[in-house]
Amino acid sequence: MKKFTIITAPEYEPQILEALGRANVVQLKAVSGVDIEKLKKTGERVVDFKGLYKEFREEYSVLEKGKLLDLESMDLDAEKLREFTEDPSREVNGYLERFKEIQDKIREAEDKREEIEKRLIEARVRLESLRALQPEELKTCLTVGFVDLGVQKRLEEYLQRFEDLSIKIIEISEEKGYIFVFGPEKRREWVETIFLIFEVDDIFKVLNTRDILLAIESRRREEVINEYEEEVKNLQALAEREGEYDTLKTEYGPFLSKAKFLENMLRILSDESVPVLRTNVISVMQGWILNDKVQVLNQIMTNLQEETGELFFIQYEDPGHEDHAIPTPEPVMTPSIIQPAWKLTSLRGWPSVHELNPMYITILVFSFQFGLMYGDIGQGAIFLIAGIILSRKFKRGMMSKLGTLFMPMGIFAILFGIGYDSIFLKEGLLFHHHQFMPNPVSETTTLMKWVFKIATAEIVFGLVLGAINQWKAGHKWGILGEHGLGMILYVLGLSLSVFEFIRTNDFMGTLGYWGFYVMLGGMLLAMLEPIIAAVTGGHFSIEVIGEGVGALLMTFVEGLANLFSFLRIVAFALAHASLAGAAHQLAGFMGDIPSLILMNLIAMSFEFMSSGVQSLRLLYYEFMGKFYHGDGVPFRPYRLRIRRS
Repeated sequence: MKKFTIITAPEYEPQILEALGRANVVQLKAVSGVDIEKLKKTGERVVDFKGLYKEFREEYSVLEKGKLLDLESMDLDAEKLREFTEDPSREVNGYLERFKEIQDKIREAEDKREEIEKRLIEARVRLESLRALQPEELKTCLTVGFVDLGVQKRLEEYLQRFEDLSIKIIEISEEKGYIFVFGPEKRREWVETIFLIFEVDDIFKVLNTRDILLAIESRRREEVINEYEEEVKNLQALAEREGEYDTLKTEYGPFLSKAKFLENMLRILSDESVPVLRTNVISVMQGWILNDKVQVLNQIMTNLQEETGELFFIQYEDPGHEDHAIPTPEPVMTPSIIQPAWKLTSLRGWPSVHELNPMYITILVFSFQFGLMYGDIGQGAIFLIAGIILSRKFKRGMMSKLGTLFMPMGIFAILFGIGYDSIFLKEGLLFHHHQFMPNPVSETTTLMKWVFKIATAEIVFGLVLGAINQWKAGHKWGILGEHGLGMILYVLGLSLSVFEFIRTNDFMGTLGYWGFYVMLGGMLLAMLEPIIAAVTGGHFSIEVIGEGVGALLMTFVEGLANLFSFLRIVAFALAHASLAGAAHQLAGFMGDIPSLILMNLIAMSFEFMSSGVQSLRLLYYEFMGKFYHGDGVPFRPYRLRIRRS
């Protein structure tokens, strides 16, 4: 990981931020450093870009809904950029005034267009009406109206209740048409009432008297239809013309293209989450970049220098002691199918740059511990198959992570199921009760010895990793203390003393055993570590002795608790094996198959969950607690904030 610093004139800051946001390779950080602190004293430049962008955006969005802003963005020249940088408020206010002027012109054009469209609709109605209304029908019909075709069927049902009435409907559009009613004069009042109920418009509301007379007068009818056709054609041409907008686009196009560029600048500058140090003279950006992405950043800056004709200062540094919260990227696991299992490590914390990333180790240790508790060939195979199915079906989300973990859990359950000689809780099918691992029910003490050895190896392995992390973090004396050699000696000595006591059953004799002195030596080394570090560092004080005593007590209590905590493996392995005995007891009144099915269901639900939880507890506290702090920060590349229209 490299730390970079970019220094630029303020007017080019948005362009650099945009390029960095699009590249998605750097994480920005608060600007810091000795020289930076001196620079801050000259005065930071504070501008309410968020407020300016809000004002600008409100007026700009009104124009954006029209037809004028389908223009390419036009970069501001260097002089205009400097003018904006010197007084952003003045420049924004100037644009706002022009926006209002353009809005007025657009409203005028839209009013004119609406008037033309209104006239066009009226002309079309008159034209289609004259075409539809035949002179003979108008002369002989009882009444005629303009009807909404949506109510046509219901209207017909009412009118056809009188046998002496007949109707004819002529459609002039998809929604409207004329309805002619023929019949005796005595039905007129009733028909008009029906028209009123169904909101049928009187013909005089649609056509004027002249149009109706022309429809009746057949001699001039065709001549007037031709006139209306010409009128509709002319209005159609006017409505389709873009003349007004073309004129506005020609007049204001360059200005609006620059406004589009300025809107993007303000949007970038208004993002308060981006930590940029701004002064009246320069803008400073700092952040982190992966070593293999340095060339990408160099190319970005080179391209910007060619585009702008300006030189930008960029400097790379290795992280120093004054740098904190150095980000680390999410690791890429191989093969890719196990990538979701990274969550098992990240739930405990994010690895810092000063510690090992135990992503593969955590999967192995967790699954190994689970298999010890839940050793069964048949049930393990089911969870392995379930894991393969889930990991293929779900590519993200919690189910993908569970599916990925089910696979190694199932594999280790199968392996230890072979060791316990257990298939779906049925024991002795493979080795006829001569399995190579102790039976949890009949050989509990032997299994405890196995677990003690495993626990010792696991804790010591974690402490070795802890010592490596202490060295990487620059705490060279830390490898001797409670997170290093001191605790290693204590755990080894304690384990040896426990086995000696089990062998001899003589407590006083165990106190004279050499392993007991190894344990005491580890406690003493843990106490001396903070004292040695203080003396060599030149900051020894009486409080350091208290720290040493505290380290001694923590080593004693924590090591003892961690080692004996692994006995829960024996307890849950015993619980799993006991379900086979329970199935045998139930077989008398349930039958062999039903009793086995019931016990397997219990094992694959409640016991599976409890064994998984206990495996997590041993992983996170007893094992990872020895070396993993997880106080790192994820590497989150700066992305350009996308505005949704």
